[in-house]
Amino acid sequence: MTVYLIGFMGCGKSSTGRRLARMLGYAFADTDRLVEEAAGKSIARIFAEEGEAAFRLYETKALAAIPQARDTVVATGGGLPCSERNLSLMKERGRLVYLSASQERLIRTLLACRRDRRPRIAGLDESGIREYVRITLPGRERFYAQADLTVTCDGKSNERITAEIAGYIRSLG
Repeated sequence: MTVYLIGFMGCGKSSTGRRLARMLGYAFADTDRLVEEAAGKSIARIFAEEGEAAFRLYETKALAAIPQARDTVVATGGGLPCSERNLSLMKERGRLVYLSASQERLIRTLLACRRDRRPRIAGLDESGIREYVRITLPGRERFYAQADLTVTCDGKSNERITAEIAGYIRSLG
């Protein structure tokens, strides 16, 4: 089975994905890393040199190229499921888990991260990040809401979040 972790940037898809894959004995894939490998450059450089539209094409290709032969946990980019094509492909191939976090939690995480690796927020100060999350998250939630499971992350430890997802996956048989 393939498990796709979806949600806004900063919700913990990559770190949760690595923990979940270890817990379940699954392979792990991160679409951002797959894009960088395919392009031979960082996401920041793709955005700077080729633009967001090119980045989104790389994402779709990376998603389609993930092997289906073994059980895999996939951490997706925050905007990847916001395409009907990508959403349909993931639904067809596996289960989607939405890591839901409040705007405040996302903002705290994004303020603490290396923003130069995240082109959408690179160079933004706190008020810029707050505005980006406030405007962007509501538009993406209709896509995220199509997940098979929504895990609310606020007030939960990383271990509890991972255990909740693992329990769901195990219940599927």
